[in-house]
Amino acid sequence: MDVAEPLIDEPLETGAEIGSGAIATVHEVIGARSRARFAAKVLHARHERDAGARARFEREAELSCGLVHPNIVRVFGVRSVAGRTALVMELVEGPTLGRLLAREGPLPLETLISIARDLALGLAHAHAAGVIHRDLKPANVLLAPGSPQVAKIADFGMARAASFAAADKRALTVLGTPPYMAPECLDPLAVDPRTDLYALGCIMFEMATGSPPYGGNTPYAVLEAHRTAEIPALPHEYGPELDGLVRRLLAKAPGERPQAATAVASMLEQLTETSLVPAPTSLGRVGGHESDGRCARCGAEVLAELRVCFRCGMVQVFVEPGQHSVFVVGPGRLSHKFSSELRDALVRWVRANAAAGLDPGDLERRIPRLAFPLAVGLSERSARTLADALAHLGIEADALRGGASAHPAAQYTARALFRRGMTLAAAVMAMPSVLNPFLGIPLTIVGVLVALPFVWMLARRSAFRQALTVGQRTSTRALPPAMQHKLDMLYATVPTMKEERHREALRAVVHRCVDFARTLPAEQRDEVELEMAHAINLAAVAACRMDTLDAEMARAVFDPADPEDRARMRERDMWSARLLDLTATLDALAARRASAQHRHTDAYEADALASLRATVESLEEVQAL
Repeated sequence: MDVAEPLIDEPLETGAEIGSGAIATVHEVIGARSRARFAAKVLHARHERDAGARARFEREAELSCGLVHPNIVRVFGVRSVAGRTALVMELVEGPTLGRLLAREGPLPLETLISIARDLALGLAHAHAAGVIHRDLKPANVLLAPGSPQVAKIADFGMARAASFAAADKRALTVLGTPPYMAPECLDPLAVDPRTDLYALGCIMFEMATGSPPYGGNTPYAVLEAHRTAEIPALPHEYGPELDGLVRRLLAKAPGERPQAATAVASMLEQLTETSLVPAPTSLGRVGGHESDGRCARCGAEVLAELRVCFRCGMVQVFVEPGQHSVFVVGPGRLSHKFSSELRDALVRWVRANAAAGLDPGDLERRIPRLAFPLAVGLSERSARTLADALAHLGIEADALRGGASAHPAAQYTARALFRRGMTLAAAVMAMPSVLNPFLGIPLTIVGVLVALPFVWMLARRSAFRQALTVGQRTSTRALPPAMQHKLDMLYATVPTMKEERHREALRAVVHRCVDFARTLPAEQRDEVELEMAHAINLAAVAACRMDTLDAEMARAVFDPADPEDRARMRERDMWSARLLDLTATLDALAARRASAQHRHTDAYEADALASLRATVESLEEVQAL
């Protein structure tokens, strides 16, 4: 029913109080002639002269008046009610989700899925209209009576436009309620629609357990838990499918979450109908593969096909043949044994990064003396990346041109071992001279001279013995050449990016492309290869450009009112929106492929690839501007 006309033509009468907040009280209001009932958020008297409070009211009305959807509380605008400023909206005669949870605790599976689906649909509509809620929580969800109840998202008081160029200055401030704030919320430039999806995951967890996923004694402790704590599991009675979806919604990195609320709504609908979900990648899960290795600096997962860690920007170890060697020179004194703890840590790291092409077999069997050659026959680039990785493990290493004896410290170790060996040999051979000096001394001299070359050989063999065996990269999942070429170029691009959020955005695209290509049938490679390679290249361009723009927006002299700075914000908006579209399109491509494989058909291919091409072309258009 269209209820906008009575609001324009008739005055409103104040009714009973419904609730109260920090800056406003919610009352029921009634049309004087039509007797239509509405809700009105009325500013507290002390805020009537507060220009900031009135501006927030007007901004909330501006953003939410255009959101007309069954799962969003309808807002009709700012009006004067009984001489007070009020935001007039749809009256929902039902409790908030917060009150329902406080009264009933964990909800049944069917109710949980129904409410979560309603919220996902409401978010999808808001995001499509360019609005991010930023404070989604049970207290801001109203439950309209019905069978089942209809969940409606309320209170867009902290919302902002998805476009920074269309946002006010509050868009660059930290806002939200700690138990439902995504890890990236402390960086306002990183907030996007996926932040609302994280809050949805928190609400779903609370509907299943009675409390949010993370708690703490202070708001800061709660925010830190969102950033660092393990993602908790749902109670087993809710099933692995729902648990998997909630875990993906609660992923620390936005790129590992579902990329669109519409995808979440679709998954919840399938849970309702079949209790099954498609392949993990269709829900935005990055890393459906087994782990190929871990970064020595930050411990993040790295893929065999990549030469860089997206979390910290560190170039990863990879084997290329050459004429350089890496020597371990510390910590510790030369010729003393290497630390057993560091040896064990090094072995574990090499084992975890087997795809790099290094085998720790010899290092596992012995503890060498400092300094010793760790790996021989590497290219200069491979040797330097290995030495850099060792530094982050707390191991001092040098990369030098030459073989196993190229380092002066290794030569010093060889001489020290030789001296120790000869001292021992001389002591043993001097025993006959104690019994018979006339006969024993000549025999000792001859014995020492005979032993000398053998001891020297053994000392050199021990000092110059290579600890790691250098082989070939062990990954057998060869990617199409065009894709691998683009991936190889990223090792020079990613380390130059200052903000982790942009490296993570690029990572989301790259990992999805790699996951998809790893299982690509040979007959489809020619058609898909160039599209995927182009997507990786444009994602890298977008992430780098956004990194540059964010640095400019962080300047103290940055003024959103300045035409040039406003143009930078608009450009960032375009890159951000297109990159998010690309990631969501790759999710949709994986979902369609999984569905087609389940039905044993290839019908998905044409439409899915056409969608990917269109998204890539939209990125090209931004690049051309």
